[in-house]
Amino acid sequence: MIIKLAGFNIDVQNIEELKKILNKFPDIQKEDIEELKKIEWTPETLSASYARISRYPDPIDKLREKARKEIEKARKSNKAIIFDMGHSSVAEHAVFNIDIINISRLLTEKLEKSRLISFTEKSQRYIKIGKDIHIPEEFKEDKIFLNEYKNLINELFDTYNILHDNILPYFLDKNPSVEPGTLEYRDIINLAKEDARYLLPLSTLTQLGMTINARNLESIIKKMLSEKLIEANKLGKELFKVVDDYTPSLVKYTEPTEYEIGTYPLIKKAIENFNANTTIPEKEVTLVSIDENTEEKILAGFIVKNSTLDFKSAIIAVKEWDINKKKDIFVKSIKHLNSYDPVLREYELSDMEFNIITSATAFAQLKRHRMTTIIDGEYSPILGVKIPDSIIDTNQKDIFMDKIYQIEKLYEKAKNKWGNVANYILSNSHRKNIILKCNFRELVHISRLRSDKHAQWDIRNISDKMINEVKSYLPIIENLLCGKDQFKSKITK
Repeated sequence: MIIKLAGFNIDVQNIEELKKILNKFPDIQKEDIEELKKIEWTPETLSASYARISRYPDPIDKLREKARKEIEKARKSNKAIIFDMGHSSVAEHAVFNIDIINISRLLTEKLEKSRLISFTEKSQRYIKIGKDIHIPEEFKEDKIFLNEYKNLINELFDTYNILHDNILPYFLDKNPSVEPGTLEYRDIINLAKEDARYLLPLSTLTQLGMTINARNLESIIKKMLSEKLIEANKLGKELFKVVDDYTPSLVKYTEPTEYEIGTYPLIKKAIENFNANTTIPEKEVTLVSIDENTEEKILAGFIVKNSTLDFKSAIIAVKEWDINKKKDIFVKSIKHLNSYDPVLREYELSDMEFNIITSATAFAQLKRHRMTTIIDGEYSPILGVKIPDSIIDTNQKDIFMDKIYQIEKLYEKAKNKWGNVANYILSNSHRKNIILKCNFRELVHISRLRSDKHAQWDIRNISDKMINEVKSYLPIIENLLCGKDQFKSKITK
């Protein structure tokens, strides 16, 4: 694991001061060097100066100048305002860019489920994966098991390469007119990587860039330190280490509390005798609940936005409208809508909840929709695996399932000894149940991105099924639920 601080926001005046000195080169004097040494490169001055805006009459630029010149006072101010007075939002003015290299796909799930943090991750769809694997510290307790794990990993990667090499001509044969060297050819080549990866374990290493503010960084460090994975604990410590010298007054209280460490174990113990007859749901996507007044609530929102009428009265008024009047308002609300525009905020006035049984591959994409609420269950062989059609069509299903059998056999050994640490062994094809709650506006965003023809087939399948589950409840606005490729035909019809 390699964690590096790539950058952070600083007061632009520091840059101006540096430029002044460098402009004197090569005639820089000793006193210039001394002035250069005085420049403090930290985002803490921004947080401190912005925190003072509400209580000081000085212009903001003067507050920033004062904070830059009095770093220790700025740090004391941050401590008092953020931690003693509880105004944690002040820490959000400090932003970090962090390189996270060589962590497992399993750990990225725990990291990327966090809201208000930006990630860009290495994609197994576009990059051929080598034998880059995380060796859990937990497994090192048992040398016999560790050897079994390493041997299985080697077999999985060898089989991954076999699957890839057999799938590639399958996709090329299906697209004989595509010329080598074109973007279309590159996309076809990537399809083989996309499907072969379903056999890769969740211990496969990846890398990502993370952009995060100080408030959320403190929170994510605590979260990592409260996890029952040694790899997660190490990540939490490394994240603190790379920012501590630059922001001692902003990322301060990182030790997890009893609430953060102990709550879920208490809940798990309380329900351990629950007699759960686990069965695979008949449908991958099931609509659990939806507000059947969705369209009327959105229309009522338009009324409140453009009048003095209260929401309840607006809903009553909308119920009296005929279907043509309702359609007319909705048509006007999207008249100038482009495929890259979000629909209006009023479209958030409705919630819906889905149960989704998803592979690890599809979940890696679903979890990136941070405006949703996602409660994810545990991966389990009981829920089966998702097998790409290309593997079935090229007569490699038996090879694939033989490795899945070996994975699950070793997983059971690890599960009995280390609990959920065993999840490292499971593959991208293994599945879990999740609850996904979102409003209609977010569902529009999901469908536009994930039901598009360019989306990966597994997540596209889930998105399409979500659309089909809700469309009968939304006869007027269901046309908004489509991929970008269908946007023009759907919206303008």
